Amino acid sequence: MLASSVASRRFFRAPFHLLLLSLLLAPAVASAQDRAEALLQFEGVQARYQAAYAPGAVSRDAHQLLEPADQAIAGKALQALDAAAARSFDVAASVAAIQQEVAAAGKDGAAPGAQVQAAVARFSKLRADYAAMDDAGKQAFFNRERAKPADPARTELLERMAVADLREVDFSSQLLLSSVAKQLARGNAGQFTSLPDRTLDMAVDTLWSRGITSPRPRNLLTVAREFERQVTQALLAALPDADVAALLAWRNDPQAAAERETLVGSYRAEVKGSGAVAIRTLVRGWPRS
Repeated sequence: MLASSVASRRFFRAPFHLLLLSLLLAPAVASAQDRAEALLQFEGVQARYQAAYAPGAVSRDAHQLLEPADQAIAGKALQALDAAAARSFDVAASVAAIQQEVAAAGKDGAAPGAQVQAAVARFSKLRADYAAMDDAGKQAFFNRERAKPADPARTELLERMAVADLREVDFSSQLLLSSVAKQLARGNAGQFTSLPDRTLDMAVDTLWSRGITSPRPRNLLTVAREFERQVTQALLAALPDADVAALLAWRNDPQAAAERETLVGSYRAEVKGSGAVAIRTLVRGWPRS
């Protein structure tokens, strides 16, 4: 009771202009959060992060990027990578951080209307249903929807999406993690374990900044980005015209470009940061020979 009384007195002693400001800002904050949530749902950010960085996913994807000769000897390194990734990638925390950054970028925009929210929900369900299909079902869906004539509205909407850029982030992360696992499997751990933490972190940052330069991974990335775009194009083809029109208007509003740029940047920062922690955890736990 005493605590409640003290809190009440503090509330009423607060300057009136501060209380008024907080009341005026509340709708804007809610609007920004609604926009961020809708965009993350529209782009499938949580599902993407979950698929790429949930327990077991990192080592699975790293294994796929290794050459057959390295796959045959990398079992122990991939198990260690799996354990390190489980301690480093936090889906809930990363998605929350991304949403916060996107909300800040879209704070001056209008909240998505009921029509947009319904269209986002339908598109999200369509994506989830596609992900749940077996290979034959995916092939049939893809062939059916991609056979439809090109639609300027859907083509423009696809250009407003970040799916290809987010796929590049995932691919870069997977390639870097698989490269470290490969070096450990080949007995080259010394080049990592001998480095102080700060130097190791700088080395990882340099590798990220350098990007993908060798021909084979660069070709694989090109294929991955294009496949992501084509699947998304097929999903958009299955949406009703009214949904596409509503989503396109929403993604063409004044805040959309800044939100999209922030989405890609914050997603990269979360993946890059968690990946660096995973690499340090992996290297520091690897037995020195």
